[in-house]
Amino acid sequence: MQITVAKLVATVIACVIAVAVIVEAKGATAHASKALGVLLPMALIWFPEEIGGFTGYFVRGHRVDAETPPFLISAAGWFLLVGVPAVVYLLQ
Repeated sequence: MQITVAKLVATVIACVIAVAVIVEAKGATAHASKALGVLLPMALIWFPEEIGGFTGYFVRGHRVDAETPPFLISAAGWFLLVGVPAVVYLLQ
């Protein structure tokens, strides 16, 4: 695994989002745990080759027999990390 600029930028964005959620929750543990929501997008961005390589599992009764291209996994991570919070912010 190579550390790239995109991975470092994603880490900075995830930290900013996590801190913003904790500050918005004013320290309430129940709401501050929502900051952990950045872990899935970070995993998709940092490990797209490994996640895309999962085959042989059954999903809804169908066997996964093809690898997912890493750029699609990474794009999904960026959408979850930046796109979803942006849409939520704009709809408020």
